[in-house]
Amino acid sequence: MKKLGVLGGMGPLCTAIFYKKLVKNTKANKDQDHIPTIILSDPQIPDRTKAIITGDDEDILLNKIKEDLENLEKQGVDNIAIPCNTMHYYYDTFKDYTSVNIINMVEETLLYCKNKNAKNIAVLGTLATANCGIYEKYSKDIGINIIEMDENIKNFTMDTIYKIKETNETSYPEFLEMLEDLKDTKVDAIILACTELSMIDDITSYDYVIDAMDILAYESIKKSDFELKF
Repeated sequence: MKKLGVLGGMGPLCTAIFYKKLVKNTKANKDQDHIPTIILSDPQIPDRTKAIITGDDEDILLNKIKEDLENLEKQGVDNIAIPCNTMHYYYDTFKDYTSVNIINMVEETLLYCKNKNAKNIAVLGTLATANCGIYEKYSKDIGINIIEMDENIKNFTMDTIYKIKETNETSYPEFLEMLEDLKDTKVDAIILACTELSMIDDITSYDYVIDAMDILAYESIKKSDFELKF
């Protein structure tokens, strides 16, 4: 039986919801059928977008992540999930910080798209995710075409993310309207590439929306040698 480590706190509510997704999607009949999980929630990690785009506090961010990953490794985890898309900008760096397998949320989400025969993809996330090639790094080799979003969509998405962080409010009908308009541009699928977006009410009711946090939960379950509930 494998033990899962979760490096969270980016943000804290997203981490709580990620764990809920783990529990709800694991095939289990009793407490003992669930994944042994250690959650390290570190909300003191500096803002990821700011660190990537401006370099501010990047050294603090990397030092804290190194410390947190080492801590999880000492706890004997077999895999580590990081429910933050933007943080995967540093994925290759993080692999040097620990010998434990870090599940690649971005790559796994794109592979999921490929398996669903979704080729032309819109990615909605932070400005760092949108502008710094976090998804594009893997998309070409996987055979996925990432469609560039215009600045209005990028900025509206970023504003929505920070409103959710500030208020924990999850009702954003205007964001759902934007998704509907975006699908009309003939994209095959839309990736929710920020865990704050995953919390918006009814957002996963659209069959063309793929939630990267869902994919991370599924892969965490499988890589822990447990069964998916569905």
